[in-house]
Amino acid sequence: MQNCAKRIMLGIIVSSMITVATASLGNAEEKFQISGYGNVHYMDPSGMPTLLDVDDATSPTENPNDGITQIREFSLFFDFNVSEGVLASVEIEAGSNATTFTPNYAYVELDIPEITEIWDADTLGGLSFRIGRILVPFLSYNENKPNFRQNLMSQPFTAWNLAPVITSGPNFVGLGWSDTGAMLNWNHELGDAAFVDLKFALINGLQNDGPVLDSNTIRLDGGMMTPLVRPRSGLVDQGDDSTRDNNQNKASVAKLTFISTDIPLDIGFSWYQGAWDEDGDHDVTMQGIHLNWLEHDWTFKGEWVTARVEQTAGVDPVGDAAAAAVNTSTGDYDMNAWYVEGSYIPIRYSSDRFVRLVLRYDDVDTNDRAVFTPFDRSRITVGSEWQFVKRARLRYEWQRHTLDDFDKAPAAFVAAGGKERITAHMISIIFWF
Repeated sequence: MQNCAKRIMLGIIVSSMITVATASLGNAEEKFQISGYGNVHYMDPSGMPTLLDVDDATSPTENPNDGITQIREFSLFFDFNVSEGVLASVEIEAGSNATTFTPNYAYVELDIPEITEIWDADTLGGLSFRIGRILVPFLSYNENKPNFRQNLMSQPFTAWNLAPVITSGPNFVGLGWSDTGAMLNWNHELGDAAFVDLKFALINGLQNDGPVLDSNTIRLDGGMMTPLVRPRSGLVDQGDDSTRDNNQNKASVAKLTFISTDIPLDIGFSWYQGAWDEDGDHDVTMQGIHLNWLEHDWTFKGEWVTARVEQTAGVDPVGDAAAAAVNTSTGDYDMNAWYVEGSYIPIRYSSDRFVRLVLRYDDVDTNDRAVFTPFDRSRITVGSEWQFVKRARLRYEWQRHTLDDFDKAPAAFVAAGGKERITAHMISIIFWF
């Protein structure tokens, strides 16, 4: 925990330095601005199977039940107003323990009514064009960065296993679904009560050069049994290299949102389709809906998403005879995930000091045809957050995961210590500037 405290102090010092720089840069006609946020956390799970090195079954055991302290996120945002109606924006994001630095997004955006007289915003609505590496406009959670805009540190299953594509723990590298492409954004008022927002993008899309989409593997530590298996964790670790495309087919994304101006409510529908394999013969198709009702002292949020993956049946991408049934492709399959989350602020002792209570329930199934996958589960999360200063919050979460169809779990999973119920305690501090 001493290392945790040092990292927290380092983050606060860095944030203070950058806040001063931001203020001075902002005075230059607000042309260039720097902002950012950080998130340090300690997590202590229980009930997960212990693992061995994927490539060497004799390597020391990695126990995911050991408590870990991490710099979960650290991001810097750079925004530069190139000229009237032209914005360049970049987010540089550090991965686990600041060992990797990735441009989560880097794009140029053109405000069409500002740069041309052809489009009249008063009658036709707002219109912008974005090109580069962009946050994929799918559902609400992915575009609602950074994390301090959320009520919990942990992502819901819709954003952890399905969409957006986020690498699962303990590395936490690539904490958002971004991809190279272009996006057109149109919005228009519907009288005085609401307006609509429509986004359409063409991106490289999800990709895998292997015979199946979900090719990530783990090696279970089950004593005499150390099989190499696919956990079927969903759309994880796909498309990390957003600058390339493994086929000639671009993926299409669309998101339509209805936003009320009378009440703080927005509800929307998202759609995605694109080929993931090298030959461009197999598609991933996703649909989802989101709802956010954000009052001053309480919030209600929810998302639902389903995905259809096309792939060849009978393929064993791992080739480990000890767990052939777990590794063999089921062919086409469906995934789905959903969550509902409510929060309430019972204590508010100044305009920017409060204590919030949070409750979330979510459910996920990452392969409806697999006999067993540990990512067919439900979860209850109870949390609280205390905003004790203007730009920092202390958070605590307790989680209980319940694995479905546990009676069908492979013997190696149980021998490695995998439990039907996984619990976790998490404490984190998040700050922004």
